[in-house]
Amino acid sequence: MIIRSVTFYLEEYPPGTRSVSSRLGTIEKTPPGLSNVFTHALGFRKQRPDEVIEFQDTQARPSYLLTLRLETDGGMSAWTGYASGYSAAELEWQAKGFLAQLAPMLKGVDVFDREYIWQRLFTAQRFFYTGRMPVDVVDNALWDFASRYARQPIYRLLGGARTRVPAYRNIGGPSIGELVEDARRAQAEGFRGVKDHAYLGARQYAVAARELRAAVGPRFPLMHDAVWSYDFNDAVRIGRVLERYEYSWLEEPLMDYDLLGSKKLCEALDLPIMAMEWIGAVGGQPYTASAYLALGATDIVRQRALGITGQIKLAQLAECFGRKVHGGNPHVVLAITNDDMYEWVGPIVRRPPESELTVQGTPILEDGYLTIATGERNTPEPDWDALARRAVGVFA
Repeated sequence: MIIRSVTFYLEEYPPGTRSVSSRLGTIEKTPPGLSNVFTHALGFRKQRPDEVIEFQDTQARPSYLLTLRLETDGGMSAWTGYASGYSAAELEWQAKGFLAQLAPMLKGVDVFDREYIWQRLFTAQRFFYTGRMPVDVVDNALWDFASRYARQPIYRLLGGARTRVPAYRNIGGPSIGELVEDARRAQAEGFRGVKDHAYLGARQYAVAARELRAAVGPRFPLMHDAVWSYDFNDAVRIGRVLERYEYSWLEEPLMDYDLLGSKKLCEALDLPIMAMEWIGAVGGQPYTASAYLALGATDIVRQRALGITGQIKLAQLAECFGRKVHGGNPHVVLAITNDDMYEWVGPIVRRPPESELTVQGTPILEDGYLTIATGERNTPEPDWDALARRAVGVFA
């Protein structure tokens, strides 16, 4: 089926109020402040009231949603939400930029030629400075199209390695006591593990690791995401502590750009080291992972590849080196064997009524595992004529 047209629909959405604040905290030296390593202050202390700066609209403003449609000559369309915001004019020109630069690469191409489209849009990042978003959005929409056409969930189209995988959630709090309390809460919710983002410094986190292990008991997976909070020496020290308490991995202890430091750290510790969340996010994965894997500079690659197509590439690349990946699209996670746990982010989603399930599937948490619940119903296409009538703009 050939893509014959590319169209954007700009809809007005319910009004909302814009706000921005400093409640995300600030950046300070990692405790005790002796190294030249900086981190997120809310990972080790509470925010003071005098630090809070906020701006908020005094009245609600119209908001807008931009929907991308790729219409084929086979009577079906691929579609996806493309962007949203408070400025209709900015979204209009975002759509027109896509239509001018990227739409010509899609028109006349078979909707099932995902690899061909992925390669062109990936390369367009460099020449047109598009960023990763168009690759992600278009590739995922094409996989959704294939799922609806085949009436199978994407993970089965990818190969289908398993139907469920253990899920964990992130825990937080600026104090050790709050971390422990949240870990116990996650256990009670049925999660199969927890990961913290505590930036207490190596000495204090060693205490936290001991208390967390005592709280959750043996063999319950614990992970520490340090997000660049250590220098090499402190990373080795805390890594040996985590080995003692049988942690599953240490994530981003060093800056992603410290390739040789990460290699030395992997050699110094038996504990698996995960890297590449940030450097993978800027648009180079799966290809940027090759040097890390070849040098032995990571044991687990953080999955940030572009689109479902890119994520499968990265998972298989890591597998060839005998390494694991972690994260990404739940369909990809169920289609591979080298990702041990799923990071559940956001509210818990339980199995919906059978009448609401589709052949595409809904990721849910069931008995502490990620699984994808499917039904017999296919997702219907939007009523494009009705959408065009209520849209504030249609661009093609």
